[in-house]
Amino acid sequence: MNSDEYIAIVDDIFDTEASEKPFGKRWASQLITLKPQHLIALQQGNLLALDDQGEYVVYLKLEGANHV
Repeated sequence: MNSDEYIAIVDDIFDTEASEKPFGKRWASQLITLKPQHLIALQQGNLLALDDQGEYVVYLKLEGANHV
């Protein structure tokens, strides 16, 4: 597992009931699948806004890309 403070690169989804990986105890998890056009948008400097469980918004930005 490779991680920093807020992002971890993992090989599989962890069960939040059985594991505290990768960030310590959490109450839920969600899988969001990116499509090729999402990656292209990031490379072009766009942000992606993700709906996190109908309660939060998470924004993704590609480091080094010139933001539009």
